[in-house]
Parts: sequence; structure tokens; C-alpha cells
Amino acid sequence: MAHMLSRLRVWLSCHVSPQTMRAIRPFLTLQFFIFMFMGIINTAILVITATLLDIITNLILSPQSAVSIFIINTRLNFIIGYIVSLITSFFLNSKFTFHQKPTWKNLLKFPISYIPNFIFQYLMVFIFTLLNWRTTIAYIFAAVLGTPVTFIAMKFVFRRKKKKSR
Repeated sequence: MAHMLSRLRVWLSCHVSPQTMRAIRPFLTLQFFIFMFMGIINTAILVITATLLDIITNLILSPQSAVSIFIINTRLNFIIGYIVSLITSFFLNSKFTFHQKPTWKNLLKFPISYIPNFIFQYLMVFIFTLLNWRTTIAYIFAAVLGTPVTFIAMKFVFRRKKKKSR
């Protein structure tokens, strides 16, 4: 995998401007690709949880229910799915992406790093459902579009402290 990343960096450096290379360099690391894989797992958890909740609420509500109730339930189901995937993400990324033991301190900082992503994804789901997109598709697009924001924020949460030299 490291060899493939190295070849990709060389190829990109020949085909894109130096400014573009500087902008995308943080995303051309093994750590980012592991983060992406963990993100696929977390996105699946989010989509499955929210979609199952959509199915359950649609079975409970009558077909004559107001559209506004559907939109409210879609948003609430997204929030619940997001929380479930957030908890999973903390443990998976602690262990596999950042190679750290989960700590209470990081657990408390972790949701803060997801606030920009949550706002972005929530707005995307809201807009996509207003455009009559299927909710499952809206959940997937929102998660994919928010990934780079989350990676940058999480690097600050799991930043290793530099050891003081004497």
C-alpha cells in the first residue's frame, strides 16, 4: 500500500500544480486511507441505522401523515444513526487509524471534532430530502462529502503530545 501511495504522489506531482499538491498532500497518506476505510464502516453503520429507523417509523405512521412529520423523522433518524456511528468511529479510529488507546479525554474531545461535519452533513440531508432524494442516498452523499472535514479535525483530537527534552 505504501508503494502505491508513493507512486500516486509521483504521478500527481507530474500532473498537478505545486499549490494543488500542497493542498492534497495530507490526504495522500496511509493514515488517511485507513481513515477512509473506517469511514466506510461508519457510513454503513449510519446509513443502516437511519434507514432501519426510517422503515420502522414509516410502518408506525399512517400513509396520510403530513410530509413535515416525515422530514422531522428523517432528521431525527439521521441524528440517531450519526450518534451510533460516532461512538463506533471513536473506537475504530483510536485503534486502527491513530494507534492510540481510547481515553476519556479523547472521548470527550472526539464529538467536538465532529461538530463541523455534523452541521455540514445535517444540512446536506435536509437539502437532499427537500429535493425529494431517497433518504438512503441523501445519507450516503452527506457522509462522503463530509469526510475530508472530519479527517482534518480528528488529527487535532488524536495529536500526540511532544515529549519535552531536558
